[in-house]
Amino acid sequence: MRILAPRPDIPNPAPASTPAPRPTPPSLTQWPGSQIMADPITARVLFSVWSGDPAVVVPSPPGAGKTRLVALLAAALAHRADLRVGIAAQTREQAVEIARRLGTLTDRAALMWKAKAPKPDSGATPAVSGQKVRWPGEVGAILIGTTARWLFSDPDRVGADVLIVDESWQCTYADLGALGAMARQVVCVGDPGQIDPVVTGDVSRWDGSDTAPNLPGPIALQAAHGDAVGVVRLRHTWRLGADTTALIQPLFYPDLPFTSRRPPEHLTDAGGVVLPELAHRAVTVTGGPSDPALVTACAQRARELAGAVLVTAEDQRPMSAADIAVVVPHVTQAAAIRALLSDHPDVLVGTANSLQGLERAAVVVLHPLAGYRTAEPFSLDPGRACVMLSRHRAHMSVVIDDASAEVLAYTAPSTAQGTNTALLAALHRTPAV
Repeated sequence: MRILAPRPDIPNPAPASTPAPRPTPPSLTQWPGSQIMADPITARVLFSVWSGDPAVVVPSPPGAGKTRLVALLAAALAHRADLRVGIAAQTREQAVEIARRLGTLTDRAALMWKAKAPKPDSGATPAVSGQKVRWPGEVGAILIGTTARWLFSDPDRVGADVLIVDESWQCTYADLGALGAMARQVVCVGDPGQIDPVVTGDVSRWDGSDTAPNLPGPIALQAAHGDAVGVVRLRHTWRLGADTTALIQPLFYPDLPFTSRRPPEHLTDAGGVVLPELAHRAVTVTGGPSDPALVTACAQRARELAGAVLVTAEDQRPMSAADIAVVVPHVTQAAAIRALLSDHPDVLVGTANSLQGLERAAVVVLHPLAGYRTAEPFSLDPGRACVMLSRHRAHMSVVIDDASAEVLAYTAPSTAQGTNTALLAALHRTPAV
């Protein structure tokens, strides 16, 4: 048998039709939220939810990347599992920040917002209201709103497959239980060291109850359901340095051991001397918490830090006012310090409640007991102290009242008294500035 090659002057016949190009299959490694798989701990959070656990609690130290985790988890579930994911934040500011993060990851997210309120700067994530608050078709999607907004919504219209509660230790068990009507699965992400939810009603009837409706939601949820609740603990902080981690972890997070993975960062003064990560300034106080000596010391220290140099692994630059925060216990103290720093309007000044979730390169802290001659429950609150001592990255200076140690010595023994006594002793061992 002979095989004849085609003659060069006679072209091969063209096929009857050109086949359509095959669609590009979705990437198995790169998808919205895929960065959650880069860390085995955050991957465990995804697997716990994906496996169908009805409730998952994710305790986190300060600066562990909770907002990033919430955004990645929501994007992964919406795109890889085609789930409807709700996110409940505790404040509008937190909801807007999550919306901005998700806008860089996916086009399937929307922010639930009041119809008559000015539209927020939510980045690429649209703000929707009224009848536009709905799930888009059969594909996975994400709806973001405050807890109050979710509780006002109709579960039949916007019920989700999974509801992620951000900063859930600021959400009461009563509100968390009500949110349970919105989804078959609930994921609680938050910092157990933060200030407890503010409840204005009388809750004395539930004193001693492990499942009281006024308790932080994750605590009561675990007490009520035990091992049925999955728990994945975040183990690293990317904000706090090693010295700060060694200070606050044993005192405020005895059940959540964590380590520092903060990149190298420190301050130097005008002479090039490296400032310690932690320092204190003792003040003699005679006029109570509103003594001018306290607010003056805080303002003066903020001015000194404004003349420092911020050194990171990449570069170094002079500190700006926007790199500094002053955190105090009371609103009146914050107002007085703002007045003293009126020529530095970019310095962030506020109370522990208002600065939760925020951070700066350098922070000046007014100790909660400063000016008091009796230890009130407000001043002994471990959550308040923890928030105040964990807002900084490179440096923190704590203004301390000389008499606070003696006040604690005459205070009735309690867990809060013991924590504050150990904390004050540790702060006194830091360098004086």
